[in-house]
Amino acid sequence: MSVFRPGHQSAVHRIRRARGFTLIELMVTIAVIALLAAVAAPAMVTLMNSNRLSSSAGELTAALQLARAEAVRRSATVTVCGSADGIACTNGADWANWIVLGTNNMTAATDVVRSGVMPGNLQINGPAGGVVFSSAGLIPAQANLTVCIPTDQPAENQRVLTVMLSGAVLTARNNGGGACP
Repeated sequence: MSVFRPGHQSAVHRIRRARGFTLIELMVTIAVIALLAAVAAPAMVTLMNSNRLSSSAGELTAALQLARAEAVRRSATVTVCGSADGIACTNGADWANWIVLGTNNMTAATDVVRSGVMPGNLQINGPAGGVVFSSAGLIPAQANLTVCIPTDQPAENQRVLTVMLSGAVLTARNNGGGACP
């Protein structure tokens, strides 16, 4: 004969019920995750664009500093300029591809010291003749280069690199209103 235990059945029932989630609990969890993703997505786009812009401006700053150092080391002129083919300078303000072009005093030949390509939709505008460093590491006139991404995310969508007469490079953020110069 079996013994009836009133509390025994409810304990078994509680154990079976605690094994999983209900459909309503899963739907609420998914709704919360979707809401968080919808809020976070625009911020992620802004962050990614800002990082791409800063890293590209940093790469160009490093190229300008390298050009100055190479001019002093070689005791010759070194030019940072836009290039269509990665070998020679093009006289234009579009610097989608850029090179550091050095002169060898012994042979009067030029060689590419470093080159770079702007990723994606980033744009660089600089002086048409490039930035030319003398053998003393100086430039004849202050030059501005603008690294830009044509979007309003981030609001400060431009990085302006100012090359001083001494060859030092200053970087500033600028709000271009989503447009590039």
